[in-house]
Amino acid sequence: MSDFQIEHSDALAAAAEHQPGSFTMIYLDPPFFTGKKWKGKEAGDFADTWRRDIGSYVDYLGERIAAMKPLLNDRGSLFLHLDWRAVHYMKVRCDEIFGAKRFINEIIWSYRSGGGTKNRYGRKHDTILWYAAGRHPLFNDDEARVPYDAVIAKKRAHLFDDRGKVSGDVLDINRPPNHAKEWTGWPTQKPLALLEWLVKVHTRPGDLVGDFFCGSGTTLLAAIRHGRRAWGCDASADAVEIARGRLMAESDESSH
Repeated sequence: MSDFQIEHSDALAAAAEHQPGSFTMIYLDPPFFTGKKWKGKEAGDFADTWRRDIGSYVDYLGERIAAMKPLLNDRGSLFLHLDWRAVHYMKVRCDEIFGAKRFINEIIWSYRSGGGTKNRYGRKHDTILWYAAGRHPLFNDDEARVPYDAVIAKKRAHLFDDRGKVSGDVLDINRPPNHAKEWTGWPTQKPLALLEWLVKVHTRPGDLVGDFFCGSGTTLLAAIRHGRRAWGCDASADAVEIARGRLMAESDESSH
């Protein structure tokens, strides 16, 4: 296998292609049950519309996650990225699939982009549910360090790690602006910095990272930039075309 592979496929069918224990990390950024439909050159045929109720959405997503669980190795992790609409429903379903003891963290991705509102608090975060395949999921603590918040007195400095502290469960990472180099125009694109954080903390060089709703390919790009292997698929042909273009461009740049 090359450093990356990407397919136009539904996540359920794609999961059947892999051997058990193949992945150290699977990140999923599925449709959020928003009811939105995007039109335009970049979005192509992307729609997050559901004709039925939340139960059908949970069944749809749960079936695919259950098929992916065996694909994780003993130190592997699955990250499910959702927002307020469906995350609490999927937390219950994922507890059933993995077992409640395999739930590790509710990671909050906080961002400040977008407008405000006059009649409620602004919705400025998504939730990433972290589930482990085994008892000891890979966690590179040195890659998860951030500066200490408090001012440290010199006489207490020896009590603190020079590398900083391991981050809390809120990751404050802004969305890229529309004029950023990394922005592809794909409507649900996530910041490269967010995926690079997860890849570096939860995998090692050479490990296989998977994204079965890969969209514009940000997870795959983060993986190959840091010496991991990447596999992805998406049900949208337009997404696959965008992702493949990004990954090929990255490969061309790294070969020079």
